Amino acid sequence: MMDITNSKAMASTWYSSSQALFIAVAFGFLDTVMNIFGLAWNGESFTFTNIQRWFDLSNYHFKQNPVDFLAVAVIRLCILVGGGVGVFLNPNGGPVACAAISNVVFAVILIIVAFSPTKLLAFYEDENLRLAIGDWILMIWCVIASLFTQGIWVTVFTKVRSYNVSLDSMPILDEESEDDEQREKKLSSKQRETIRMLIRLFGYMAKEWPYYTACFIFLFMYSLSRVFIPYYTGEVVVSVFGEDASYAKLHKSVLIMTVLSISGALFGGLRGGSFTYSQARIDRRIRDHLFRSLVKQEIGFFDQNKTGEICSRLNADCQTMSNTLSLYINVLTRNVTMLFGSVIFMFSLSWRLSMVTVIAIPIIFLISKVYGVYYDKLSEETQESIAKANDVAEEVISAIRTVKSFACEKFESLRFLHYLDITLSIGCKKAIAYVGFVWTSELMQMGILIAVLWYGGHLLIKGKIDSGLLVSFLLYQFQLGENLRELGEVWNGLMQAVGASRKVFEFIDRRPEVLNRGKVAFDSSKNLEGKIEFKNVCFSYPTKTECPVMQNMSFTVNPGEVVALVGPSGSGKSSCIAMLEHFYEPESGQVLLDGIPVNEYDHKFLHTQVALVGQEPVLYSRSVKENIGYGIKQISDDEVEHAAKLSNAHDFIIDTTDGYETNVGEKGSQMSGGQKQRIAIARALVRKPVVLLLDEATSALDAESEHLVQEAISKNLSGHTVLVIAHRLSTVENADKIIVINHGKVEQEGVYSELAQTDGLFKTLVQKQLKSIVFYERGANAEYDISPEQTDDDGKRMSNGVQPVPIRRRRRNFSFSQSFNQNFSGTSFPGTGSYI
Repeated sequence: MMDITNSKAMASTWYSSSQALFIAVAFGFLDTVMNIFGLAWNGESFTFTNIQRWFDLSNYHFKQNPVDFLAVAVIRLCILVGGGVGVFLNPNGGPVACAAISNVVFAVILIIVAFSPTKLLAFYEDENLRLAIGDWILMIWCVIASLFTQGIWVTVFTKVRSYNVSLDSMPILDEESEDDEQREKKLSSKQRETIRMLIRLFGYMAKEWPYYTACFIFLFMYSLSRVFIPYYTGEVVVSVFGEDASYAKLHKSVLIMTVLSISGALFGGLRGGSFTYSQARIDRRIRDHLFRSLVKQEIGFFDQNKTGEICSRLNADCQTMSNTLSLYINVLTRNVTMLFGSVIFMFSLSWRLSMVTVIAIPIIFLISKVYGVYYDKLSEETQESIAKANDVAEEVISAIRTVKSFACEKFESLRFLHYLDITLSIGCKKAIAYVGFVWTSELMQMGILIAVLWYGGHLLIKGKIDSGLLVSFLLYQFQLGENLRELGEVWNGLMQAVGASRKVFEFIDRRPEVLNRGKVAFDSSKNLEGKIEFKNVCFSYPTKTECPVMQNMSFTVNPGEVVALVGPSGSGKSSCIAMLEHFYEPESGQVLLDGIPVNEYDHKFLHTQVALVGQEPVLYSRSVKENIGYGIKQISDDEVEHAAKLSNAHDFIIDTTDGYETNVGEKGSQMSGGQKQRIAIARALVRKPVVLLLDEATSALDAESEHLVQEAISKNLSGHTVLVIAHRLSTVENADKIIVINHGKVEQEGVYSELAQTDGLFKTLVQKQLKSIVFYERGANAEYDISPEQTDDDGKRMSNGVQPVPIRRRRRNFSFSQSFNQNFSGTSFPGTGSYI
């Protein structure tokens, strides 16, 4: 149910069934009166006796009797009354039916419109006949009334809604009417959107106006050269077969045609080249705008949209937009220019023959309209299916090693083929539609040609035109037909550009939900201390709003502390890192850095002070040096090399062929996992961050490299804040503080020794990891055996509160926990991690 305010608004937008019927009957009555008035004035004077004379059908002749217009008016009246009665009797289904057959009604209306010029030609067959005022009234009113009939059908009959009367006697729309209203709004909105898309596409052309100005100048000169050729072709025929045939006229006509042909070829080449270059500039501008918008989006946007789809918009859709726009604007302007030139020459040669062509133009317009709407729908479906196929391809190619390791090549190929088949089926529909479009266009063109030949021969036999004029007119007729055919394709082509542009403009116009508008930034004289605070933070990912990741999470990391976040998978550890990096906005609560919300910091400043080394290192297809210095405008070779040494990457880098200039390959494919991780760590260290975020940053390193990297980190980040996410609990024994997170809440907080002795989640996790390690080593390594007790390096029994299954190794490996013990605290604590 709608409220009274909305009902009043609807009253001014929609029509009741009785209103629609009244409008139909009223206009039908007016139409009949105007035709009777025209018939009454169809003589030497205005008198109603003329009507009786024209209704004497025994002497009816199509070339003389105007009573046909009254018959056409009756057809219009039947259309109006039929539609009005239909929506009156069925106010819910009637408007839907009217909308469904609107194109059929439009076709009938166009035929009626074409009747007026047909009757005009028939009248002028009698050279002695002089048209009365009534004849002109009937012909002009026939066109006007037909257009009004179409308008009433579209704007009244399709907008009839049923009203119920409520207790307060206000018109209230029922639920079905509300659904109809929503469908109507959606259709109208899509039509307005199509116009907006076209205007916006043309706006890209306006931004390249100097180049398109040159394009249109060359195009005008080309069209001007071409439009005169049919005329002088007729002159050649006259100079050979006419009564005044002579070589002088022949040579003159041929010379002019030669000059026009050379001029047309010259300006045609310049036109084509300038349009091609302008198209390249538009393509560059659209891609630039889209890419700039994409990189500004929040991380949640990329969670919701697949990479393959985004890449498809950036590549295929942008190319379709620029290519189609430039191509069809070229075709449009060229054919419109030549069409006007042809029409002017045709009417100057023979207005009678020209009227034959004019009769068919409305029908050609109808064909283009119907196919244009259908092509718009198919083009949008094509872009969607291509985007899905690209998404599959990008997913498979980026993870090709995983695909091969599971022998899923055939499965993925079939999955990709499935989306290609969908694209093919849509392409089949487009092909069938194109066949129908070509058939109808060709038949219309041939029909017009046959009509012109017959009527032109008729005029030639009667001596009203000469043979040269007929030849020139026929050539203009061919040229006009070609222009109209190409113009018919223009709308379909522009609809392809509109279909491709919808998602592109949606991405360009999209405002990031996480805005980087912060202004807080300190100069070199004042540095951040590195205090991190989470205050009652609640958060859920945009793709899973029903699953909260953080629920009133609160904790504090003091400057210079090494704090570890531990907990089960999916508990919210990595989300804390993402919030601190300002990848997402909390739904409630605050994330503070030195007492200031992270969203108030300048985006670039924040990420120079906070460095992240993720679990999966991301490298770019460029040199090692460029990867380490990524995001820093000016960086010296010494700084890069120093950071590489700190991360234990220098030695393997200089062993490569080109050293620091070695290209790491796409996504670092030329490097091992450990090498990629060390380069990523060097990229973080080179910034000298105040806060270092380590999300399992050493997970890909062997024990020795892990020890060296951690030693380098501890030496160079002394007094700075380090936030570590760890799944191997042995790696965080000597952190200043351990925060245990479970289900988005802080469940425990303290040092390792305390938490390991206290019943709770942390102790449970430690015990589970120890059991899994023992199970693995029992079954996988024959060098291990079981002893009755476990000892530390000094031969003392471990007493950390955790009683693991005892293990004794014959050969021990250096582990990360040892380096953590030695480097972060300067002492070595006994712990189970020493045996991992």
